[in-house]
Amino acid sequence: MLHRRLSCAKHLYHFDVVSVQILRPRQAAPLVIVRSNDKHAFSKATPAILHLIDPKANSPDDRAGWAYEGFFFKALDGQGEPFLIVENHWRSPGSGGGQWAVDASLLPFPHG
Repeated sequence: MLHRRLSCAKHLYHFDVVSVQILRPRQAAPLVIVRSNDKHAFSKATPAILHLIDPKANSPDDRAGWAYEGFFFKALDGQGEPFLIVENHWRSPGSGGGQWAVDASLLPFPHG
């Protein structure tokens, strides 16, 4: 399923998949590395990309219903340098996530 969703996202949002590794702390937790030549367009599309490749079932609890226990997503620029990282983990009670970008204008989610 993940590879099929990544293939779809790749064509919709114009990036290349560099590697996919499924970590298994308890359940599946993908580590996905992609490459994009357009940092700003990719960053803007990141929430939609993640929604497509890590879908969430309807649930009032943000910690429940995700396809994976954790998801680690790293984007490289055309020279292979990291410019964006997003991670989520949902094992209770310490669920959460984070984001990093080489420049604040590339952060895909609201922050403060």
